[in-house]
Amino acid sequence: MPDDTVTVRVAGPQFRFDREQYSRGDTLDVPGRIAVRHPRTLEIVDGDDASDEHVEESSEPTTLDVDELDPHPADLKVSELKDRLEDVDDVELLKAIRKAEDESEDRSTAKNAIDARLAELEG
Repeated sequence: MPDDTVTVRVAGPQFRFDREQYSRGDTLDVPGRIAVRHPRTLEIVDGDDASDEHVEESSEPTTLDVDELDPHPADLKVSELKDRLEDVDDVELLKAIRKAEDESEDRSTAKNAIDARLAELEG
């Protein structure tokens, strides 16, 4: 079943998607699964129903594409990455960000920040 596309507004300071940078207030179309993964950064504005209740998470496992990472560690300074990590509540997304950091910049301070956020979410 193809992923439904929804129109969203950037509610956080920035959002990176499909190699483009968006700022607070910008609108864009994204797959519904992306909107679900970033509830504090993206607000669904599509249709009469302004809530994200109509976007269902798939029970099928999805793999995270490096282009979908938000934040993508290679595009951010460590201080910016730390700020952006506060908006990430998805453990799988954090693990993908950690892997991307390992494969790109491999900065110990960035990895420590990602690991700290993971530990915070995993309890």
